[in-house]
Amino acid sequence: MTINLLPTIQTPLSLAFSAITLSFLGTVPVQAASLTYSGDTTNGPTFNRPAAPGFEGLNDPITELSGNGTAVPFFSQGFSVEAAGFYDVIGTQNFDGLQFLYQDGFDPINPLTNLLVGSDSFPDPGNSSFMDLSLMADTQYFLVTTGFDNTDISFGSFTNTITGPGNIALAADPKPVPEPSMILGTVFSLVYSRLLLKRQLKQQGQP
Repeated sequence: MTINLLPTIQTPLSLAFSAITLSFLGTVPVQAASLTYSGDTTNGPTFNRPAAPGFEGLNDPITELSGNGTAVPFFSQGFSVEAAGFYDVIGTQNFDGLQFLYQDGFDPINPLTNLLVGSDSFPDPGNSSFMDLSLMADTQYFLVTTGFDNTDISFGSFTNTITGPGNIALAADPKPVPEPSMILGTVFSLVYSRLLLKRQLKQQGQP
């Protein structure tokens, strides 16, 4: 039995159709990276937070400190992204919360230094968020979650979700930043202990 193999004829129409098919099959939807973490500002270190857009009526860039939140607890979380682009930060708090974003460092004693932007949940307390933040790759950012004022409705638990085109990496477990009064107290204790030990040794006749 003889089998005749007929050659396949590629017409311009069939070539175009093949190209479209390959293009469609090769298109993979780009999925955004997302990272979520939780924390609690209860009994956390305090600072005089920057003033913020919203109830206090200011616009970015922020250039002054708040007269409402002069000693409010905060939680600072460092993070970085692998790809430059626009990122969203969705924060939910069980208190009257605010958020501030810093670049390259956060110093609670100088809270206006390195400050990029702030977000007040007003008029919807408990939902402070940033949309379309332009972030650079391999740059250290610090997201500070805090409260509106010094009352007991301005601290508690929260959850932050960062979403964008590149992977997000959190810095090492954040450690509470000691307040100035705590630092001075620690220094005083060390000096006092050293003087006390020196006095005891002198009484025992040791140099």
